[in-house]
Amino acid sequence: MHIFFPSSKKGNRFVISGEELKHLKVRRISPGEELGIIWEEKIYLCRLSEERKREALCEIVGEIETKKPEVEITLYQAVTVDLKTFDMIVQKATELGVVKLVPTITERSFRRREVLLKRMERWRRISKEAMKQSGRPYEMLIEKPTSINSLKPEHELNVILDNFYEGIPVRELKLSGIEKLGIVVGPEGGFSEREGSMLREKGFTSVKLEPHTLRSETAMMVSVGIIVNLAGS
Repeated sequence: MHIFFPSSKKGNRFVISGEELKHLKVRRISPGEELGIIWEEKIYLCRLSEERKREALCEIVGEIETKKPEVEITLYQAVTVDLKTFDMIVQKATELGVVKLVPTITERSFRRREVLLKRMERWRRISKEAMKQSGRPYEMLIEKPTSINSLKPEHELNVILDNFYEGIPVRELKLSGIEKLGIVVGPEGGFSEREGSMLREKGFTSVKLEPHTLRSETAMMVSVGIIVNLAGS
């Protein structure tokens, strides 16, 4: 089922216009067909009732049940040198249920903050499209890029994904009762020795993935996926 963001709600009907209307027409959804609408952190099952030149009207049929992860994850992701790879990380983090994404500048990451600030609107669009694809009704907050030096262990559990240090395997994390978790994922080539030591001294726990060394984007997806699915189990 295709899912859309409406421009407004009028009584028992949603109005689709602008770019979303273009998407609806591309998908050739006809009056009488069902679709999903994301509105106020819910997904409504709707039926297309009328399509006009500049807007389409959708009547609410019911509400689609959705779930949130048992743990709220803040992802501090080192910005990859290839920014297209970071675009993909934004997409996958949204699909996995990350609550907040903080693009993080490290010694070995992409470092031009002014370029990253200009890219934030693009990341928000990518995240919204991922919401529709994955059936996620709540937005992922994308914060402004920050330096790894400014990170603090603000959550109940704070981990650094670091395969170049003898940390604990991710499967051994004690997630019972944890509601908020922060995870720092490094760039290509990993953190520098100084960065790893600094975060551990601040109170971050080093965690590793086995058996091989993974790309930054792969490590993010594997670690977040494992944590989301183990938390609360």
